[in-house]
Amino acid sequence: MTSQSLGGPWHLRQSGTDEWLDARVPGGVHTDLMAAGRIPDPFLGDEELRVQWVAERDWEYRRTFRADSAVAGEKHLALVFDGLDTLAEIRLNGELVGRADNMFRTWRWDVTGRVMAGDNEITVLFHSAVRRGAQLDAVRPLDRPQETLPGGPYLRKAPCHFGWDWGPKLPNIGMWQEVRLEGWSESRIEDVHIRRQLEGGSARITAAVGSSAKPEMPQGRRL
Repeated sequence: MTSQSLGGPWHLRQSGTDEWLDARVPGGVHTDLMAAGRIPDPFLGDEELRVQWVAERDWEYRRTFRADSAVAGEKHLALVFDGLDTLAEIRLNGELVGRADNMFRTWRWDVTGRVMAGDNEITVLFHSAVRRGAQLDAVRPLDRPQETLPGGPYLRKAPCHFGWDWGPKLPNIGMWQEVRLEGWSESRIEDVHIRRQLEGGSARITAAVGSSAKPEMPQGRRL
């Protein structure tokens, strides 16, 4: 199997606007806006209150890349995100690849035949988790600490992002772990399961290995 990192320089904008800012992946919207001088450091004084609007908006990342020859020459290609926070739509060359709704897992989509020989563009649109959580909580309110934003328990997102007695209300947004293009031509190890058994006072360990030569990942695949 071969892989190509798609981390590093990206661009970011608030959805519906025309201005693109420099961004970094892995990273997040707040840190990218701080680097661009658009928001103050929310951990100083009460600046947290002045950046609440960030998590209430939708944000879009994009980058252009060319596939390395070693990856492009493989029979199968997958676009892999180790961490998407949280409600995201992923497009490759304008075509929807998949949607994500869980920051705690790896997302993997089959892009065989979708990567072009020249420039390719990836866009990742993040919808506001704060807005979605508030919508769900309005339908069926959940008990929560007074210091937190509503709706956090409805989402697969770190609870502390919505505030805590010790922490600010700063829900992260963005690709918080690595992004890469993976390619392979033959069978590959897909998952490994280790099982330990006790027999007559001694332990016996067996390993089950799953392999696949063909990706079947229309909705993303959990690792």
